[in-house]
Amino acid sequence: MNNKIVLFDLFDTLLIKVWFDYDKALSCLADKYFGRKDELFVLAKEYREKYMLDRNETHTETSFSDQLKYYEKHLGNKLSKPYCDVEWEIFSICREEKLADGAIELLAYLKTRGYKLAVLSNSIFSSATLKKYLNGFGLLAYFDEVISSADILYRKPSTKAFDAALEKLGAKASPNIHFIGNKRDKDYEGALAAGLTPILVTDCSLTQIKEFFEQTYLYVNSISERESLADGPGLRTVIYFQGCKRACKNCHNPSTWALSEGKRYTVEELAKLIRNKAANKKITLSGGEPLLQGKAIENLLERLSDFDICLYTGGDFGDISDTMKNRLHYIKVGAFDNTCRTTIKPFVGSTNQEFINLRSGK
Repeated sequence: MNNKIVLFDLFDTLLIKVWFDYDKALSCLADKYFGRKDELFVLAKEYREKYMLDRNETHTETSFSDQLKYYEKHLGNKLSKPYCDVEWEIFSICREEKLADGAIELLAYLKTRGYKLAVLSNSIFSSATLKKYLNGFGLLAYFDEVISSADILYRKPSTKAFDAALEKLGAKASPNIHFIGNKRDKDYEGALAAGLTPILVTDCSLTQIKEFFEQTYLYVNSISERESLADGPGLRTVIYFQGCKRACKNCHNPSTWALSEGKRYTVEELAKLIRNKAANKKITLSGGEPLLQGKAIENLLERLSDFDICLYTGGDFGDISDTMKNRLHYIKVGAFDNTCRTTIKPFVGSTNQEFINLRSGK
């Protein structure tokens, strides 16, 4: 089962309210479609009292289309446009939002790493309307699904709302799936009750959430079944990390290139797996390009401080943080160059690469 799934609340999570005026929407609805403004406002008040005031208790939703039908019935007027067109028009004039800081960066990072992303929003407006709105902010392309409570008829924190969203993604509830929202009762407690792991943006920013994912999760192509003599001194277990942007000609491991693939581990999970697998405590971190996951690898090195660790990178020595250097024993630096290919120089694939013993003389 794909555990690379993140769901988002929409309003005041990805989009921050500038202003909202529902009376302005009702005035427009009266002026353009129904007339009889005073009567429409009375009907709107009646509708809220009959169908909307208890939503927080029942966790059920009524849609804007239902409201339009209510107004048609009681005013005796039929709308001249389809409900979806009227809904989008009214939605567009009653609000203004701005993009939350760090939203694009977080979504782009997750999408690049192969996550399925979805919006689950409590809203009287349909998912079709929310999609149009998201598209105006350049966000729609990041999402596999956009789900509104208006369509599924259940509101957060109902577990039925979360289950409906997961069903659309072809997934089942798991603590490996995150829900990011801004309300403790609806988003945090609702996601927790549904079996997901919640993150509140009131406790941190979207930028900090991106940093959390970068520091917490590692993406691995494979771990060698047999110990290697070619990837550093001694018999070593090799971890091939997923993702590389270099695309060196005749690379021996092109299956590690795609950032969107690979199995996801938490740092703790991978550290435990390595301890169980590498009995002699000699490992090599290869790829792919491990430095693309530098923050999480620093955390991995901390948890394997008693290991003999070698790093293979296509980068330069200066690209490696001092934190890493202080915890590594060996480093191979330099991108593979097919014109300088060698089978003689130990532990490298081309003569332009350098193998460095960081502990020599210690």
